[in-house]
Amino acid sequence: MLILGLNFGFHDPSAALVSDGSLLALVEQERLSRRKRAPHELPLDAVTACLDAAGVRPADVDAIAWGWDVERFDPPLPPESFRDVRNALPPQFARPLPPVTRVAHHVSHAASAFWSSGFESAAFLIADGQGEREATSLGLADESGVKILASYPVNASLGHFYRAAAQFAGLERDGSRGEGKLMGLAAYGRPGEPMPLVTAEGELALASDVRVRHTADTRTEMRDALRRWWTGHAFPFVAGNTDEQMSYVHFAASAQAVLEDALINLARQAQRLTGASRLVVAGGVAQNCSANAAIVAAGDFDEYYFLPVPHDAGVSLGAALHVAHAESLRDRSGFRPARMEHAYWGPAAGTTQIDDALSGTGLRVEPLPDEELSARTARAIADGLAVCWFTGRAEIGARALGARSMLADPRKRETVLRINRLKGREVWRPLAPSVLAERFDEFFEAGLASPFMNVRAMVRSEVRHRIPAVVHIDGSARPQAVSAEHSPRYWALIKAFEDLTGVPLVLNTSFNLAGEPIVNSPADAVRTFVNGGLDVLVLENRFVTRPDPKA
Repeated sequence: MLILGLNFGFHDPSAALVSDGSLLALVEQERLSRRKRAPHELPLDAVTACLDAAGVRPADVDAIAWGWDVERFDPPLPPESFRDVRNALPPQFARPLPPVTRVAHHVSHAASAFWSSGFESAAFLIADGQGEREATSLGLADESGVKILASYPVNASLGHFYRAAAQFAGLERDGSRGEGKLMGLAAYGRPGEPMPLVTAEGELALASDVRVRHTADTRTEMRDALRRWWTGHAFPFVAGNTDEQMSYVHFAASAQAVLEDALINLARQAQRLTGASRLVVAGGVAQNCSANAAIVAAGDFDEYYFLPVPHDAGVSLGAALHVAHAESLRDRSGFRPARMEHAYWGPAAGTTQIDDALSGTGLRVEPLPDEELSARTARAIADGLAVCWFTGRAEIGARALGARSMLADPRKRETVLRINRLKGREVWRPLAPSVLAERFDEFFEAGLASPFMNVRAMVRSEVRHRIPAVVHIDGSARPQAVSAEHSPRYWALIKAFEDLTGVPLVLNTSFNLAGEPIVNSPADAVRTFVNGGLDVLVLENRFVTRPDPKA
């Protein structure tokens, strides 16, 4: 059975195709429209790209799953906030449509995490801005499906709380969200500023002197109420002073600490409710790799799973998997999706696309066999060059994981300054490493060796001097463990770099410029390479450089 999953209506519209419980493709609309997070867009391009990636036609789709149940919204959203599912589909879809199932938002999040984990059963913790009526959900998932056992209201939303903190610190500007910046800034400070969030055992609420009405725009109500509270209680007692960004370091550390406390307490509540020994986590808050690490470090479960698309782009996958599971119960066919071990489920580029993108650019293009390509690229990185790396199917999720990446030398501290400058990032923001999976423990202390770069780890003190460009101010990093099985070409490049330098990791950041989504097509890659002043572009087997000005 072929199921098309959809997310649209707010932000991160996406489409996913699932066949008999197996993911075939997932595409985020932002990669195609080139608007970061694609707010309020329909996933028309994403649906078409999914079908193309899977090699199927609209007529092959047996069912459609939408990761929102619009009838559950309380209070109801205005009619214009959501549109008919038919408007989210390309015109090639014949009428009448296949059966459409609306799946509750947090059920979709939970299904995406659980059915991707490979676990037989698990507790789940979902935390985001909001679903239809709730902002946090706890429950149990097993062979019978997803069961929500407890939920917390939108006016105690952890997602809205943390975003409001980022806005207070002046980190959300020029159309970009600030939560990731707030997490990075937190490492420079020490918690101690007051935070109006009650996170006692089994409880989650704003302090009694922060009053937020539950309306159709609770997020704005919450932001304004928190801004007033922080202005009166928390240093530096002013919102958005971008001229003094570092004055917010202790505020950021305090917001991060209370978020981590809340999530640890919620995870423990999930354990009490379910008795489970495994935990899966999803929702937009699960993009906070420091909080994920805190949940793991608390040690309340034996195993954990954090998928690469925990935010709303992942609910297209979750909705499709939820419907696939329900169908398997009806026909008694069994349902056990494989664990998601890699994130390469997006579109690939064809030879014609690559040739067209390079044609007429005047760039120097050298086709190379795989081994020489790895060696030449590793040498370029070791020589201090910034390398754009575009190979295979695109990653899903917010992290570049070696398919659409910008790579550099982790051994030189000045690398941080150059890469952040090239990408228009603040100089204090950290950059992440990709490390050979089998060498992970030599460089990072006990934690979760994630292939998705979504769990913070501490860099071992004895090796920090060898890789200063990927060590944050507090000695932490956000590493990606790269396996030869799931990322053979990327693994070979890192191995070639190790052979040259003795260091089995490279600096890896997303292949994009400021304010843009990660590149999707060869044309995006060439444009970004040229406009960004980068040194080397690898497009599949082509080693691309700028022409020699002396030639």
